Amino acid sequence: MSRKFIILLTIVFSMCLIPIIHVEAASNPNLFVSAEHSQFNNHFSGSMVVEVVIRDSNIHDTGEGKGEPDVTLNGKSLRMVQSTDGNWYAYFANANKAKIADSTQSTTSGKGLDFGVFCSRDTASSVFGISLSETDGFAVPRNTGLSGFTNGDAPFNQCTGAPTSSTNLNNVVRFAKSINTNPNIPSGQIGLNSNAWPLIQLYDFSTGGNVIVQYNPGGGTQTVTLQYDKIPNISTTLDRTNYPPNSQVFATIKDMQLNQDPTSRDSWTFNIGIPQAVFYGAFTESGTSAANGGVDLTNIISKLFSLGFEKNGKLSMSLGTVLIYLMFRLHLTPDVDNSPIWSTIFNHYLSCLD
Repeated sequence: MSRKFIILLTIVFSMCLIPIIHVEAASNPNLFVSAEHSQFNNHFSGSMVVEVVIRDSNIHDTGEGKGEPDVTLNGKSLRMVQSTDGNWYAYFANANKAKIADSTQSTTSGKGLDFGVFCSRDTASSVFGISLSETDGFAVPRNTGLSGFTNGDAPFNQCTGAPTSSTNLNNVVRFAKSINTNPNIPSGQIGLNSNAWPLIQLYDFSTGGNVIVQYNPGGGTQTVTLQYDKIPNISTTLDRTNYPPNSQVFATIKDMQLNQDPTSRDSWTFNIGIPQAVFYGAFTESGTSAANGGVDLTNIISKLFSLGFEKNGKLSMSLGTVLIYLMFRLHLTPDVDNSPIWSTIFNHYLSCLD
């Protein structure tokens, strides 16, 4: 089977994420939502996965039973799972866009925008240990023991069997906190099968509509209001306007939608040569090859619009006469989770990435 490589004569953007302090989170003492950011008006879009965290000392103990925090998403239950750090976590995304994202990968890829496998909301609670009936479906890591699941654009089905392997074939929540498996309590405090973690709960969102996350601890509701819509205030800036020969150029791209995985650094690679290309997860956060060099390296440029990207998501550049013979690759590797600001230094060199 043929293998794909990115081998380009390039000007390279090696992107690094600049830390941003999320001042907004201070308005809620216990509720933290990864998509909350005033610079982008709390917007999220497309297949972005959103992380919700409850940090509450009243339910922080990992060695004795604690009640699940009451968290809702537009009035529907958002199931929360306790991790080994004592905090409670949930991940959610748009159901339709998650299916489109997953369809860009083969059924056993584990690379790119692979969401794992999908189950319908009427899957019996005995399969994973909990009910997820208030979702519009959900995704779990691909593993042995499950059947009835779907991949890609197919309608959700009831999953049956039980997950029996902890192999994590899910590439959009790569570094979730470990689920609490203390033998004195149910797994994750709520009885979720540990092999189903990380769990991504899926919901239908209307474009332009509000997505309201609420934590009800008693004594006052804590709320974060997001908007599911195209990302505002996207920008690209250079560090200066005039450059001497052989100088480096420092560019900053600000785009919240590039943060697909709220737990990890996202890697994006763009080619403005022919053919124009966009790759997600070609490389790991440390710069080594992930999908690059394999059959799962997928150019998703034809899927960008259906994934919720508008004019963003791809890169163009007028190279002029000086650089007319050069092609262009953009590789983004953020350094800090959840920051939508990407910075880069580029210059000329021959790149062979395999």
